Amino acid sequence: MRYLRWVVDEIGRRKEELGEDAVTLGWVKAHVGIYGNEKADKLAKEGAEKTSKKTWITEGGLKQAWVKKRKAERCVQGTGMGRVLKWNRKALYNYTQCRTGKGRLGWWRYTLDPWEDLTCAECHNLETGRHVALVCIAGEWIGRRWSSWEQADDRNVWMRKEKDGDKEVTIDLVEDFFTKLNL
Repeated sequence: MRYLRWVVDEIGRRKEELGEDAVTLGWVKAHVGIYGNEKADKLAKEGAEKTSKKTWITEGGLKQAWVKKRKAERCVQGTGMGRVLKWNRKALYNYTQCRTGKGRLGWWRYTLDPWEDLTCAECHNLETGRHVALVCIAGEWIGRRWSSWEQADDRNVWMRKEKDGDKEVTIDLVEDFFTKLNL
């Protein structure tokens, strides 16, 4: 929905910048099995090559732009980059809330309801996902030892081996931290 809002705002911006006729929205049906398909494709290609003040946005174009935007967001360094984490549910939930800045964090609650308190209960700074996962003193109390998402994502550094009876168990300290986190 947020991306759709951005598209609507972009259309409005272009209308203001280039004039009322700068943007035309229309539904374009796929040409599969329709007489004149080759001619329609040729005309579409010619139209795409022409420079025009008008911008045509199709449903398929919106979907492609959305997919491209989401893919770019997932590939940014330090955002997990599409990796699958085999963590417990609470750790994944808390990690996702902190990474996206959404959920039961003060800043996100405030964007939904301006009467909400947007400060951290522990240190009274602005409560964002970054603050909770990387900065807040309370995080150090429950085992956080990293100061950036890149450091937290380096799984080789944050693995600890412990003896459990006669077998050795590997503990992921980042998963352990996000499990203990109360959001």
